[in-house]
Amino acid sequence: MPAPLTLRIRLLVLSLLAAAPALASETPDAAAAYQERCASCHGERRYGGYAPPLLPDLLARRDDEALAALIRDGLPATQMPAFRDVLDDATTKGLVALLRTPVGPITWGRDEIAQSRVEIPAGVDRMPPEVRRENAILVVERDAGRIAVLDGDSFRELDRFDAGKVHGGPKFDAAFTKFVATTRDGTVTLYDLSRGRPVARIKVAVNTRNLAISAAGDRIVVANQLPASLVVLDGELRPLATLPLDGQPSGVYALPGEDRFVLTLRDSPRMIFFSPRDLALREVGLPEPFEDFAFVPGTRQLVASSRGGKRLVLWDLEKGAEVGALATEGLPHLFSACFFEREGVQYAAFNHMGAAKLSIVRLDRFEVVKEIALRGAGYFARTHPGTPFLWVDTNTEAVQLLRKDTLELEAQTLVPAPGKIAMHTEFTAKGDRALVSVWHADGAVVVYDSKSLAEVARLPFAMPVGKYNAWNKTRLEP
Repeated sequence: MPAPLTLRIRLLVLSLLAAAPALASETPDAAAAYQERCASCHGERRYGGYAPPLLPDLLARRDDEALAALIRDGLPATQMPAFRDVLDDATTKGLVALLRTPVGPITWGRDEIAQSRVEIPAGVDRMPPEVRRENAILVVERDAGRIAVLDGDSFRELDRFDAGKVHGGPKFDAAFTKFVATTRDGTVTLYDLSRGRPVARIKVAVNTRNLAISAAGDRIVVANQLPASLVVLDGELRPLATLPLDGQPSGVYALPGEDRFVLTLRDSPRMIFFSPRDLALREVGLPEPFEDFAFVPGTRQLVASSRGGKRLVLWDLEKGAEVGALATEGLPHLFSACFFEREGVQYAAFNHMGAAKLSIVRLDRFEVVKEIALRGAGYFARTHPGTPFLWVDTNTEAVQLLRKDTLELEAQTLVPAPGKIAMHTEFTAKGDRALVSVWHADGAVVVYDSKSLAEVARLPFAMPVGKYNAWNKTRLEP
């Protein structure tokens, strides 16, 4: 005979209570998963680290499914891996909910900036007078959080110092007397290149996008995501001004040949011109946000794209207007592009995010003249007048080479270390040597003759993510 209804309800409640601990134990602990899988790159408090901050206002443009897909599938041609095989759907959903959770107000103002500045005690000067500073090469060593300073003629290491999680690339003044580098957590380091030692540090924000330096080296402008701001420093890292931004900066850059800077925003279709002398800001409306752009050398133009857009835009800085556009399947890595001349005509070459191809654009007509299939979707395409090749990342062990005279791939590829990713080619000032990173904890910088492709030297480094030549950064790169 069936039990009375009230008894059946009571038994059901008891069974649910008994099962509650087991059900709770199967609920994913998103906070624990975040600390295990995400914190090393995005920061323990989601403020950012090697990777961007993960806060609700910065993720508003992505819906929950887009965030879940990014966690599952990763982001091609970046350091964001796919977690599909290690996180189940419930844990992924829990992580998305965690990323939507506010972390409270984030402030870092003028007083905190000023109080954070420290002068580094004088040590041994490591820059011999015979070294040509214009050929100095910096190697950013990710895992160790250090920057090595190399003599670009002999490849002798002159110095190696703690710098933290460097992001955006160090910047040199035009006279090669100093360089500055910033970390994701907003710490700026000033290095005296004439003496060969770091001299000062300051913390300008909670999360920083990048920085730029004036040609004279007397003004440094830092674009920050948390809090959204521009911070202006003098040549000794003393704070001069903090200017709030009403959008998220995609980056700030020195305008070639001018004593001004230009800033674009990731979430607003505006370009902001900025004078570090009178702190005046001038805005120009854009057809869409420019999240990535590169100056076209020798012109007053830039090529730009938006992560949500479907085209490349050729923008004229003098006219303040779009003068050309190209349809594109996905976001190309514009600031990782390279420019070169062929038969008196200027061209650009760039990889694509998520697509294993290289696009060659003729700039006077702003048209794609060739698309070349690659081994994989890499990040950087690099060249120099001193080499006959474009050196192209493929996110594999191989760097592929494209002849600039014929726009044909060389049959030979360079494999600096089998089974380890090769990336980010840099050149000496004359371009006769090319340096390629082996991106691995047990990695290296491998030096090649840029014409014969013979290996010249092999320097051990842990995760050498970037290399920067003083002459190229100030004279050749747009």
